Amino acid sequence: MLALWHTDNVHLICSPSTLRTAATTASQTLFRDTLLQHILLSRKNTNLSLLIYVVYRKAISRSGLQHLAPVQSPLPSLNNGPTKDMRTTVDWTENAVNGDHLWLETNCSGDLCYLGEETCVVKIAKSATRRKCAACKIVVHTACIEQLDKINFRCKPTFREGGSRCLRDNILRHHWVHRRRQEGKCRQCGKSFQQKFFHSKEIVAISCSWCKQAFHNKVTCFMLHQIEEPCSLGAHAGVIVPASWIIKVRNSFKNSTRRKKRTSFKRRTSKKGNDESKWRPFMLKPLPSPFMKPVLVFVNPKSGGNQGTKLLQMFMWILNPRQVFDLSQGGPREALELYRKVPNLRILACGGDGTVGWILSALDELQMNPQPPVAILPLGTGNDLARTLNWGGGYTDEPVSKILCHVEDGTVVQLDRWNLRVERMSTQPEEGTQKLPLNVFNNYFSLGFDAHVTLEFHESREANPEKFNSRFRNKMFYAGAAFSDFLQRSSRDLSKHVRVVCDGTDLTPKIQELKFQCIVFLNIPRYCAGTMPWGNTGDHRDFEPQRHDDGCIEVIGFTMASLAALQVGGHGERLHQCREVTLTTFKTMPVQVDGEPCRLAPSTLHISLRNQANMVQKSKRRTSVPLVVVKTRVRIPLTTIVSLSKTLNPKLLQGDCPCPLLIVSRSG
Repeated sequence: MLALWHTDNVHLICSPSTLRTAATTASQTLFRDTLLQHILLSRKNTNLSLLIYVVYRKAISRSGLQHLAPVQSPLPSLNNGPTKDMRTTVDWTENAVNGDHLWLETNCSGDLCYLGEETCVVKIAKSATRRKCAACKIVVHTACIEQLDKINFRCKPTFREGGSRCLRDNILRHHWVHRRRQEGKCRQCGKSFQQKFFHSKEIVAISCSWCKQAFHNKVTCFMLHQIEEPCSLGAHAGVIVPASWIIKVRNSFKNSTRRKKRTSFKRRTSKKGNDESKWRPFMLKPLPSPFMKPVLVFVNPKSGGNQGTKLLQMFMWILNPRQVFDLSQGGPREALELYRKVPNLRILACGGDGTVGWILSALDELQMNPQPPVAILPLGTGNDLARTLNWGGGYTDEPVSKILCHVEDGTVVQLDRWNLRVERMSTQPEEGTQKLPLNVFNNYFSLGFDAHVTLEFHESREANPEKFNSRFRNKMFYAGAAFSDFLQRSSRDLSKHVRVVCDGTDLTPKIQELKFQCIVFLNIPRYCAGTMPWGNTGDHRDFEPQRHDDGCIEVIGFTMASLAALQVGGHGERLHQCREVTLTTFKTMPVQVDGEPCRLAPSTLHISLRNQANMVQKSKRRTSVPLVVVKTRVRIPLTTIVSLSKTLNPKLLQGDCPCPLLIVSRSG
C-alpha cells in the first residue's frame, strides 16, 4: 500500500512504514533527508525510485536547497552535457541563464568545498584553486564547478522569464544555502551559532541569500514548510530591485516564423532593421510603492586601490546583482536607460569626484525626468564633493548595510553645474591644446600653481599606474610635487597673462596688484582635499555665505603664502560672487577641471550656469524607521484606537518619538 506524502514543495510516494521510520529518526537529521533515504532504499523498482528522486530534486531546486538531497546518489547522473564557461560578470545578453553563479577568484584556501568531502572532486590537494560566488557566497574548487552543475544547485534568481504567465514564477522565494560558519543568532530559537576555531566540516546553519535569515540545521529550528515561503528581502527590502521586476524578453524577430507579405522587399528589411536595433534582451516593469527607494549602484574599480573591487562583491551579496554595475565594463549609460522608468530611483556612485561627474553627464544626455538623486561613496583622492555632502573624505570599511541605510534616508539637495565654453584663437598654437578635458564642472575650475601640480600627478600616474594604487601614496606625491613647484616658482607670472571679467566687472587690476599665482572658480565649499578657501560663514563681510545651490560661483585668488596657510585653516582672497565669467589667457598654462588637468593654449573661456543636479546629502542621524512587515491579526476595540490616537498625535507632531506604520482594515 502506497501513501502520498504532500506539502507545498515536495510530493513523494512511499509506504506508511517508510513514513513512520523517517519521522522517528528526524531528531538526528533533517526529516526530508531521512525520508528520501528510506524511500530510495526501500523501493526495488528503479523506475519508481528515479521518479521520486526527480520530483523531489525539482521541488527543492526552486528554493535553492538542492544540496539537501543525498550527497552520493545511487542513480546515474542526469546531466551529461558539456561544461559551460564560468561567469565572472552578470550576463545581459539573450543567452543569460537565471541562477548562474558569479565566480570570482578567492584566497579562501581554508574554507571547505561546498560539495563536502564525499562529493568533492579534489579531496586531498588543499592548495587547489577555489572560486567564490559573489551573489550567494559559496566556495568550491574550480574543478568541482562541473559537479555543482550536475546536482543543479543554482544561485539566487535575478530576473524572470518574459514568457511565463504563472503567478508562482513571479513570487520571490527564499534561496536557502548551507553554511559551515554563520554569524548572528538563529531566527527560530534565538541562540547563537556554534563558532569553532578551526574550520568545521559540520553544517551548522541554513541561511537565505536574499533576506539573510539563518536557522540552525535542526528540524526543530528549520521547518519543512519554510523551503518555499515567499521571501521579504530582509532589512533592505526598500532598496533591493526584486527579480520579478527584471524581465528577460524573447526576440520575436529572431524566433518568429510568420512573415507578412509585402510589396517592397526594401521597405520590409528597413523596418525590421529599425525594430531590431531597438530590441533589448531585458526590460524593467517596476511596481510603484511609496515605501521603496531602489538603489542603482555604480562602482569604479580603478578608484581607491582595491576597494572598488571589494565593494562590487559586497553589493552583489546584499542586493540584486543586476542592480550593481562595473563602470569599467562600458560606463553608466546603458544601465541608466534600463532603469529610467523605475520610480523613486536613487543612484550610488562609488568612486571619486570624476566618477560622479561622469554619471551626472550621462543623466544630462538621457534627460531623465525626474532626475534620480545621486549619493556618493568616496573612493578617490580629494573627494571634495563627497565632503560637501557629508559623505566623508574616503571609504573606511564602513559596513555596506549601513551605507545603504544612509542612501535611503539621505536628503535630496541641489547642486549647481557650470558650462565651460572655449573660444579658439585664429592662429594655431605652438604648444598646448584648445580643448578642455571636460566642458562641465561641478566642483571647481582653476589655473596656475594647483593645476600645475595636478598635471604633474596626472602625467606620472599615466606613465606608472601601478605606483598610484592607494590614497596615501597619492597624497604623498601631491605634497612632493607641490614642494618642488614651490621652489621652481613656475606660476609666478600668472597675473600678467590673464584677464578676468565677472558679471561685467574687470578683476584684472586687482589680480595684478596682489600678484596671484593661482585663481580658483569655486562651486562647492570644499577644495584641495577638504580645505575651505572661501573661509568660514562668519568671516563673510562683503559677500553672501557660500552655497552649492545658489546659482553663483565664487572667484578666489591665492598667493604662495595663502596657499600654504590654506592647509592650516586659512583662506584665499575673496574676489567676487558672480553668475557669468569671461576668462582670457595670453599664453599656454596649466588648468584643471574637477581634477582633470591639461595645458591650455591661449584662448577665451566663458563660464555660465548649466543646470542643477539632484544629489543625496547624508543625514547626520537616521530619522526613518526600517520597514518591517509583520503579518498578524489582532482584535482592538475602536474606542482604544481613538484614545491611543489622541495620546500619540501631539508627540508625533512635535517629533518626539518614532511611530511604526499601522494599517487597520475592517473585516466581518
